[in-house]
Amino acid sequence: MASNPFWSSLIITGFDLDEALTLPGNLSQQITDSNSTIVADMPTALAPVDAVCAVCMEGFQSGKKVPCGHVYHEACISSWLSYCHSCPLCRCDISS
Repeated sequence: MASNPFWSSLIITGFDLDEALTLPGNLSQQITDSNSTIVADMPTALAPVDAVCAVCMEGFQSGKKVPCGHVYHEACISSWLSYCHSCPLCRCDISS
């Protein structure tokens, strides 16, 4: 795992979600578009009472349900998938 430059930099510098979700220019739109098919195929689900999106930490009533069962805002999970193809909470693979 340490031979991969991505993991090496992650281990050395750490991970800043705010920095990762802020991209220059229209790059974030291009990445979001590439994940739109995966997110569009996810079922829309009602969130539990007083639910908080684990990506943005804001409350919500409905969102996209990933295969492991966790629910997130559609925009949040799309942004997350541009960096990591796993669930933000349990790390279950959601790339397919």
